[in-house]
Amino acid sequence: MNDVLISAGIQISFVLTLELISYLVLCRKKNGFFNWIGLCLPRNRNWIKSSIVVFVVSLFIMVGPLALFQYLGYITAEMFYDKTISEQGLGISIVIIILLKAIIQTALSEEIFFRGLIGKGITNKFGYLAGNIIQALIFGLPHGLPFMIIYKESVVGITLIITAGIVGYLQFWLNEKKANGSLIPSILIHSIMNIASFTSKALS
Repeated sequence: MNDVLISAGIQISFVLTLELISYLVLCRKKNGFFNWIGLCLPRNRNWIKSSIVVFVVSLFIMVGPLALFQYLGYITAEMFYDKTISEQGLGISIVIIILLKAIIQTALSEEIFFRGLIGKGITNKFGYLAGNIIQALIFGLPHGLPFMIIYKESVVGITLIITAGIVGYLQFWLNEKKANGSLIPSILIHSIMNIASFTSKALS
């Protein structure tokens, strides 16, 4: 558990440091650091219903292809094996590890990096559409490239790049168009999906 805690701390610290450098260089006069990166509460409740829709669509988009590829034999359990949680059950220490990995190490760090640093940064320079498309594409790459490079499963890799990219696009839209630029909606969706994924690994 200590290794996961240290790893999560280093990752979120690194991402926040990148954001702080960007803020100091580019946008110091804009409403404060946390507002600039999106770590602030939405100013209304318009995002809640949209978040539910985006969550359901994202779940279908991500789980559907994975289930199909697993059924067809292109994906095996070994590809998703995680020595810290896989087949470990749900003891207190495993639950803590799942929360650290699901919320801090992945959801929070990735949302700040992709939807915040990359998405908002490009949007400020080139407009919303360019920012959303580019951050979505970059977000999709690490979800599919390992299957193409390590396991030589190009169809799986390309599919996951596209599906993760679509999810990233929807989450950026949700943040920027429904939640006044707040990252809270996408962090919540990302966290819930990760918790479910890691919990299934622990119980498999």
